[in-house]
Amino acid sequence: MIIAVNTRALSGNLAVSRWLVDCVELLAILQPTNEFIFIAEKKSERNSKNLKNVKRIILPQQSDNPLLWKLWYNYKLPALLKKNKVDILISADGACSLGTKIPQYLLVNDLAFLHYPEWYCKKYVRFTKSNTPACLQKAKLVLTFSSFLMNDIIKQYRTDERKISVLPAGTASNCSPLKWEDREAAKEKYAEGKEYFLFSGAIHTRSNLVNLLKAFSLFKKKQKSNMQLIIASRDISEDVSFVESLKLYKYRNEVKLMVRIDEDMQKEINSAAYACINLAPLHNDITSLIFAMQFGVPVIAGNLFVAIELLDQAVLFADASSPEQIAERLMLLYKDEAKRNELGRKAMIQSSKYHLSEAAVALWENICITMQPA
Repeated sequence: MIIAVNTRALSGNLAVSRWLVDCVELLAILQPTNEFIFIAEKKSERNSKNLKNVKRIILPQQSDNPLLWKLWYNYKLPALLKKNKVDILISADGACSLGTKIPQYLLVNDLAFLHYPEWYCKKYVRFTKSNTPACLQKAKLVLTFSSFLMNDIIKQYRTDERKISVLPAGTASNCSPLKWEDREAAKEKYAEGKEYFLFSGAIHTRSNLVNLLKAFSLFKKKQKSNMQLIIASRDISEDVSFVESLKLYKYRNEVKLMVRIDEDMQKEINSAAYACINLAPLHNDITSLIFAMQFGVPVIAGNLFVAIELLDQAVLFADASSPEQIAERLMLLYKDEAKRNELGRKAMIQSSKYHLSEAAVALWENICITMQPA
């Protein structure tokens, strides 16, 4: 069987495409007799596994014109699938091709374009709103990461529940806490030897970073500690105004902005953090917290349905719109060492439930079941 994977991310959310690539690369290892084709609109900067049964194809079209997006999905993509005799197409970012009869598996990461349209350009919101109903109808199976999101899709689009499958929210890495001396070395490397709170994720409006800075200010005023705040992102900032605002921030000398960090740096920064904070509502933001939890790092998350479902009682939840409540959580972790250690232990237990191998196996099982003759 030849399985194609469309990794294009119209929303700009590269994390879900990366997750899908990691998941299917693992699936390629588990299913060596099948062939896999990764399709992207431009070459990735990431290092990919060199697998004999994996081929990578660039199908270029970088444009912000919705008419050209339709051309890519409904004409150029079907032609490529036909040329390569593809049997199945898996698509990221909730968009699929309406111009092919090949069975398609549609990965829907969120419905943020409906609930938070202000996060995106108007062209993308219009395109996605007009195309999502047809894409959900066209898909052989819709894949999501939580029961909350599955129910949201059913509510918004009246999609048959039997057509939706919830995949485990697995992470690509399998990590464990650092030894004391390694943690101290990482602190020295990234925070001048000081303890630090960590935000790891997209520098975006949804991340509520302004409220995090306000909370950090309240923390610093009350605790008078040398605690640092590191804001780490793999991609260059999408929110230039936030980056500029840091220059005027009172505690700017105790906030470190790090961009274009690689995977090794990501592990070091996460593993040595005093606590990790991400208040954003999307799955990939929550996955960044699960990644930190593997190291036994306490976590503060936004009190949103998806986070509560996936993280359970292993983290502290805070209202992302309330700097005062976020600051209270920071101070609780700082002042109560027993609570911090308890959350670290719970974090490791909860994160152990999420492995990419389980997601890959679940994806393959869904393909096998839905591809059986009627």
